[in-house]
Amino acid sequence: MYSAAGVYLCFILAALVVVVVVLYLRHGSLQMLHQERMAALEKGVPVPVARTLAPWSPRVYLLRGLIWSASGLAIMICLLGLAVTSHRPASAESLAFRTWSLSKQFDITRDEARQIAEKDQATEQRGMPLSVALLGLIPLGVGIAYLVFYYGDESRKGPQAEATAAPSRTGLGLT
Repeated sequence: MYSAAGVYLCFILAALVVVVVVLYLRHGSLQMLHQERMAALEKGVPVPVARTLAPWSPRVYLLRGLIWSASGLAIMICLLGLAVTSHRPASAESLAFRTWSLSKQFDITRDEARQIAEKDQATEQRGMPLSVALLGLIPLGVGIAYLVFYYGDESRKGPQAEATAAPSRTGLGLT
């Protein structure tokens, strides 16, 4: 019913739409902040203070690792479920029609045509391939990398690590 290329194209388009929407919303919020500052300057009112950044902590890597890993596992489970449920055998009607059309087209007996149709049905890929679920390994790998970095980082093991934390490097949410 659906081709593999069509399914991949839908996933790529969905990801592209999500990225464009996020960038558009971020642009809108920055534009409103700029307009607010310009209006304050024109009125002679003190300019609103910019957002202060949260203090940086090594626990950020733990949080990112858990989020990415959980997302990767969820994607794998979802895609695996879709792939398993999309496999369905051909109906008896389609097998009978294929047998009839093969016997007429190649001028062979119906038994020979049925054998060919059954062999084709056994080798035909119907539905989403199971390997699509491996796409979830990408965010899972990123999450595991964050977790490995968090647990291997020596700066978090010292008692002064939290007290002497540097300011956040996340900026406007560009993590």
